[in-house]
Amino acid sequence: MIQSWKEVLPGDRYIVKSSGLLYFYDQKLITRLYQPLIGIEATSLYFTLWQEMDQYNSSADSMTHHHLMGWMNLSLDRILEARKKLEAVRLLRTLKKREHDPGFFSISSCCPRSLPIFFNDGLLNIFLYHQIGSRDYARLKETFSDNSPSFSGYEDVTVSFNDVFESVPAAKMIAGEEKKWVDRAEPLEPKLQPAFDFGMLGHYLSDAIVSKEALTPKVKEAIEKLAFVYKLDPFDMMSRAIQSACLHTGMIEIDDLRKEVRDYYRLESGWDTFPALSERTQPNVFREMLGKEPKTDEEKEIAWFEERSPYEVLETLADGAKPAAPDLRLVEGLIMDQKLNPGVVNVLIAFMMKMNDYKLNKSYVEKIAGQWARKGIKTVRDAMRITRDEYVMRSGSSSSPKVKKKESARRRRRPESHEEVLPKWMTKTDGEKEKKSAISEEERRPNEPSGWKII
Repeated sequence: MIQSWKEVLPGDRYIVKSSGLLYFYDQKLITRLYQPLIGIEATSLYFTLWQEMDQYNSSADSMTHHHLMGWMNLSLDRILEARKKLEAVRLLRTLKKREHDPGFFSISSCCPRSLPIFFNDGLLNIFLYHQIGSRDYARLKETFSDNSPSFSGYEDVTVSFNDVFESVPAAKMIAGEEKKWVDRAEPLEPKLQPAFDFGMLGHYLSDAIVSKEALTPKVKEAIEKLAFVYKLDPFDMMSRAIQSACLHTGMIEIDDLRKEVRDYYRLESGWDTFPALSERTQPNVFREMLGKEPKTDEEKEIAWFEERSPYEVLETLADGAKPAAPDLRLVEGLIMDQKLNPGVVNVLIAFMMKMNDYKLNKSYVEKIAGQWARKGIKTVRDAMRITRDEYVMRSGSSSSPKVKKKESARRRRRPESHEEVLPKWMTKTDGEKEKKSAISEEERRPNEPSGWKII
């Protein structure tokens, strides 16, 4: 959750510079290649700053962020979030002046990556593939492909320069100091925080298989990207990718490494799947607690589900263990096929696991997800409400004579059966007052809201 006041204030000033020439064709690249990744607000911010480029040359000509808020009709939180997305894909570079009051920022607008580099990047292109799907991705590549017409049977009749112009006496050039001409800048490459443990990787690698010289800076950069994209640890990266990629030559070819990692992922997750690379948390437009401080237990639960991805929820439910591949594929289908928001999926996962002894029955989960999709469940609060209604309905149906008789017989067979502990939001009705949680801070797991007891 971004709190802009910690980083920038409405009164802070900024100027916009260009690191090189931007062409009108770049607008098409931004709209078609980058907008699916960064969203419409970040794209709009890029084009807005483009229009202001080189308009301000000093702090006296700069503008405030309050001006930008009015110009874009967006809050400062959303502008800051959009700016960070542009920085992440290297379309912006932001510098802040030290010890300057009010704050002063220099924002450099960068050009997008060229088509061959983008589609062979190994990071941005996979994000785009996952975001727009295989059909649109193939159509997009076809759109940008070189379909030059054939000129067989044609004769080149283009005239030369001296066919049209006559020579003139050489004029005396104006002497002056050498100038640096404005030219198109090299695009910046997205950077990842150095989270991959190369020290641990070195323990797994054998010098007889891979020499240390094979881990060049470019190879290390590719390893960091692949580890981030496919969620691999050093052991996975070593045993199933690097070793296979350099088995015959002793050197690591990046293309071979990508293929080995991709094949390993597909072998584990299914040959028709790609890693979940989009932002898997609840979209801001459907977040109730965005920028708010939770006050009640229910609001804490809502914030908890909104701020986490389904992957994190599955990890929490499994005591920190890595989620199983079938569960991840199921979650992916709920988001992609049923069009459920990640926060809604979080509530569905927690409810189904709690009610089914921590098992996700694929057909039943998809049936409930389809019902939620038809009812237009978009927010975490709505998902919690329909979950609570479902639990009340189940409890009511279990009070019928037939069900009571079955339950009585089951209790006779298993006298030590216990009552399941459920989240408070699942059992309380809308009119009830919230009670204080019986779980102390020491008993509760880290990052769990007070009203939600997963185990």
